[in-house]
Amino acid sequence: MPGGEVIDPPHSLKATEECHFDQTLEIDGGIPDKVNCYEGVFYNYFSIGMDAQVAYGFHHLRNEKPYLAQGPISNKIIYSSYSCTQGWFLTPCVSDPSLRQMPFCSCAVEIIKVLVSGGVRAIVALNLHNYGSGRNPWGKLKPEYLEKRGFVEAHADDGLLEIFGLKQGWHASFVMVELISAKHIAQASSIRLEIRGGEWKDAFMQMDGEPWKQPMSSEYSTFLEIKRVPYQSLMINRE
Repeated sequence: MPGGEVIDPPHSLKATEECHFDQTLEIDGGIPDKVNCYEGVFYNYFSIGMDAQVAYGFHHLRNEKPYLAQGPISNKIIYSSYSCTQGWFLTPCVSDPSLRQMPFCSCAVEIIKVLVSGGVRAIVALNLHNYGSGRNPWGKLKPEYLEKRGFVEAHADDGLLEIFGLKQGWHASFVMVELISAKHIAQASSIRLEIRGGEWKDAFMQMDGEPWKQPMSSEYSTFLEIKRVPYQSLMINRE
């Protein structure tokens, strides 16, 4: 990312002095004189967009005024109020195309660029089927639909990320109660996301429920890559 510090990064995201650029990376506008690189690990999901913005507002308020969030009922009331006041339910999608059409790249065998439709206000990369208190917004898809979209049945150990979008608060609410499924975007073993500032100077992101504010530049792109770590965590049974 161009020079600039991440605001309130999660514990699992750390700054690193080494920055490695993929030789296949097409950079529009060149590389700035100063760049900052961060790396971290998530297990369940990564998301960018309105859901992360609402989570950031809630966490920020809870840290500043912990006496307001003392139980599950008060937490839900505060969370719901942030969802409404920040436009998750009420306002149309921002018109800035730099925030609407964000390309993903699947790097399993070849790089495939995917453009996200303008109605999507939050994008989630799901590793384990555990989003929003254990929900699975990807859903259980029928074999006919999987074949039509070129998807495979999702499993926790398949090495693939399920990438889906949420359009707005009502859509997300119906997805959470499993009345409908999320907007399916892609499946990939790794992802490269390019974002650039426009009307908005910051993007909101979260990993496993830990949100942060990501500064953006209108002159240079910020790249985010998600890929599997070279090692896996194991649980050992002494028996």
